[in-house]
Amino acid sequence: MDSVLLAELTWTEVEAAFEHEPATVLVPLGATEQHGPHLPLGTDTTIATALARRVAQRLENALVAPPIPVGPSTEHDSFPGTLSIPSRLLEDLLAEHVDSLASHAVDRIVLLPAHGGSFAAVNAVVPTLAAETDADLVGVSNLEQYMELLAEGLAESGIDVDEPVVHAGATETSMLLALDREAVREDELVVGYEDAVSPARLFNRGIDVYSSEGVLGDSRKATADAGDEIVDRVVDAYVGLIREEFRALEDE
Repeated sequence: MDSVLLAELTWTEVEAAFEHEPATVLVPLGATEQHGPHLPLGTDTTIATALARRVAQRLENALVAPPIPVGPSTEHDSFPGTLSIPSRLLEDLLAEHVDSLASHAVDRIVLLPAHGGSFAAVNAVVPTLAAETDADLVGVSNLEQYMELLAEGLAESGIDVDEPVVHAGATETSMLLALDREAVREDELVVGYEDAVSPARLFNRGIDVYSSEGVLGDSRKATADAGDEIVDRVVDAYVGLIREEFRALEDE
């Protein structure tokens, strides 16, 4: 079995994989929202799936569920194509995913968001779901840690920018250049809003009050090498975190 993507396997292949304990499934959470004129609406979903796939390849007996491609994205609603659902609906969707996976004797489930708006939903739902399901459940959902890993990877690559709010600037553009270069419209790279962003104003008024193109930061500074550094850094950290969390659960 070469693929770790659940959707690419037959039911017999999945059954055989789940016979080896502990069977682990990662659920990536992305979004469908504008990412400027140069990145596709599925940018967060591409990143979440790639991170989950690379993490799964380094864990023991792990598969990746199809990504959840929508989340809370109301700050981008003024841009065509953005799809947004409320956090409560995402929480319900996560509950159903966990319940369904656990019903197939999955021993371990990991929720892995790469869309900023979905981290809160994961944090809100994990305590309750963990108490209700027979599977061990881990949410890789520390948004501050994720932002720090992105910033460290960018800095390590020699790109000197400050992106306190990451959206379609050098960080995400670098990641897409590394993960799916053909998806990046390199002739459309732009400089977006580069000053301090008020979260309250952003989420109440929308990103267009800062940037008419929907970009925070300078996407022109992005490089594929920086993207590789960022992705590797996040994957290394997440593999260590997930292993540590499941070891802690085994010790209970």
